[in-house]
Amino acid sequence: MNTTKAITSDYDVKPIQSGDLSRAIDIWSLSFGFLDRDRWSMFYDSFLDTAIGAYADDYLVTIVGITNFQMWFGDQLVPCAGVCAVASDPAHRQRGLVRKCVAAGLAESHRKRVPLTALWPFSYPFYKRMGYEVTDLQHMVELEIRSLPDLGDATTYRRLHPDHYDPLKPIHDEWIKQSSLSIKRGDLQWRRLLNHPERQICAFVHDDGYILWNIKDRTNRTLDVFEWAWNSKQAFIDGLSLLKRMDDLNFDKVRFRMGALDDLLELGVTYPVPTISVKPGLMTRVLHTDAFVELLGKKVPPFAINDPLGVSESYGDAGALSDARAMTPGEVVQVVTDFYSAKPEGVPDDLFRAVASKRNYTVEFF
Repeated sequence: MNTTKAITSDYDVKPIQSGDLSRAIDIWSLSFGFLDRDRWSMFYDSFLDTAIGAYADDYLVTIVGITNFQMWFGDQLVPCAGVCAVASDPAHRQRGLVRKCVAAGLAESHRKRVPLTALWPFSYPFYKRMGYEVTDLQHMVELEIRSLPDLGDATTYRRLHPDHYDPLKPIHDEWIKQSSLSIKRGDLQWRRLLNHPERQICAFVHDDGYILWNIKDRTNRTLDVFEWAWNSKQAFIDGLSLLKRMDDLNFDKVRFRMGALDDLLELGVTYPVPTISVKPGLMTRVLHTDAFVELLGKKVPPFAINDPLGVSESYGDAGALSDARAMTPGEVVQVVTDFYSAKPEGVPDDLFRAVASKRNYTVEFF
């Protein structure tokens, strides 16, 4: 007997109604440990495009949110369905309800021919079982501030009040265009980023970049740079000179994130040795297969998709797929972008790295 199917059949999966918002906030607050009900209410009203719930006798027990945004895919800005705000009442976990809600939430986006869906997971293996795959790797760099090279001009970075963030927008837009699978940031996302209750933000802007750091958390005397954009090598070098001047009574080290290490390694920072860790980034997968193939802009051979959610279809007729190696929807995104440098076995030549002119890198959290 399939026990998961038997258990989930006792629940009703449907769009969440506004009258259930208080109950939704109860579940989110417990799951995420964030208790500001007004902020959750604003999130529900302004940020979510769709909210799907699982109900036990009209009592909300599981939530999955969908937010629609645009993502760079090579040189194109394309629609993407972002899965977010996933939470369950503890008494109803491990019953397959999140999977069922995710599938229901994505069905409408599939109907609209949205080619991609993405998420930031609480557990990578959990969402891998739904066909998502990691599509970029990110480098977390931690250095002694005294070891930073002082080769630039710190005065080219000007202090900016976080409420007056308009000068950052064009810099950010230009920065994310350099990457694939990067997400366009709207005004609401800017406000959420810069008004986070757990941060005390300092913002500095350069003609070709900006640096955002948090001075509220001084754990281990480490300056947390949570976003650093640079559109020229000089903006990076000038930024290092600015950070070097934070070597005072409050901070000994600095921590920041990079998609690629080239700009840092070229400077030859060797002692004290930087601490560099590689972490998985965004998880992405194909949603509407035909719409996705259209984005490739080239003729590709048929390929089979094995979708655990049963949402995304294979490409090509059944006869042509009989001998094809089946991929998960997330593997297809990995294969066509720059994620793999060597072609995995069984992947058609014309599909491999079909859109790989840019490095995959995503900084936008949702």
